[in-house]
Amino acid sequence: MKLASSLIVTGIIACSLWGVALLQPMPVRAISSVQHTFTDKAPSEASAAQGSITESTQHEKPLIVLNKLVISGTTAVMPTSQVQQLWQDFNADTSLNRRLTKQPKAVYVFYRDFSANFEQSTITIGYSVDALSSADKSVTLSAASYERLLPRKNHNTQDIADAWKNIDYRRPINRVIEIHYLSKSSAVLSSELLVEYGD
Repeated sequence: MKLASSLIVTGIIACSLWGVALLQPMPVRAISSVQHTFTDKAPSEASAAQGSITESTQHEKPLIVLNKLVISGTTAVMPTSQVQQLWQDFNADTSLNRRLTKQPKAVYVFYRDFSANFEQSTITIGYSVDALSSADKSVTLSAASYERLLPRKNHNTQDIADAWKNIDYRRPINRVIEIHYLSKSSAVLSSELLVEYGD
């Protein structure tokens, strides 16, 4: 993976996220709130491969089900605008690269625990533990339904930044996941962006 392009993409995404969050009004809680009910159930871990994605069409907007996934890499609680520093730490992590047993298929960027103003979150950049001999400080993403903000294909940095602007910051956000699919030479072939909203 090329460090410079990763840093540029991540910087644009983080700045866009911060800018859009500041421009959107904060949600107002009404006395009587609408109840959200979902009829889909998360697939069982035995019936689906880890990290696989399936689509559900029983909602107004199609939801993507990402099965349980365990990743290991570099984690930090930091301003989302400084995520390029975490990319540098991830790329410089020689102990992680020594634990690779096979070519990873993707790099996952997992954002969660956002601050009230979305300026800070806990961010993990890592590989699926399937590609590693051991998983130090692994993070488990339980099976969940996501809205796809960016379909899986080759995107430029502007596409990814625009996709972050489509997050509805008025809703509670549980997590955001960027998936960057890799070639055999670790170049990014395609990317997608997923968001899971809370109730």
